[in-house]
Amino acid sequence: MTSPNPWTLLVYKIPSQPTRLRLQIWRKLQRMGALYLQDAVCVVPSRPDLDENMQYIAEAIAEMGGTYHLFKASTFFPEGDARLAGGFRDLADTAFEEIAKRVEAAQSALTKAAGLTALEAAEEELKRERVAYLRAKRLAYFGSDKATAVGKQLDTLRRSLDDLHRHGK
Repeated sequence: MTSPNPWTLLVYKIPSQPTRLRLQIWRKLQRMGALYLQDAVCVVPSRPDLDENMQYIAEAIAEMGGTYHLFKASTFFPEGDARLAGGFRDLADTAFEEIAKRVEAAQSALTKAAGLTALEAAEEELKRERVAYLRAKRLAYFGSDKATAVGKQLDTLRRSLDDLHRHGK
């Protein structure tokens, strides 16, 4: 029995030196939300946009002098799909938790700070975290239990900033 969910699997090897090449590939895979199954083995849901990105990364690996194998795959048992989806949800939850910590710190700093400079800094932080939030939502291929709460935190920070602007702080 095979799973109904196809996956795109990348297995690769990059020369150990220079280490920046490994880091470049790791960052590209992280930006697209790939789930690492082990060192140099990662997976994404099979979709045209993600498949194209994986092909691009595979070609970059070859240009760096590395080797790769790119597969369309399915899990043997349905619980394999559930484990992979859970891994993707864990990745998304971790990203949202990191955003939540930064938003909480910004909210705390805002309540303690006074003046235009602090307000401007909080506005910039809100913009950065809003972008991070939207990116995390885009990469939450199987959802996240944390996304709604982080969205509410961002809204609370926005309202706090609006209130401070209205009251001339």
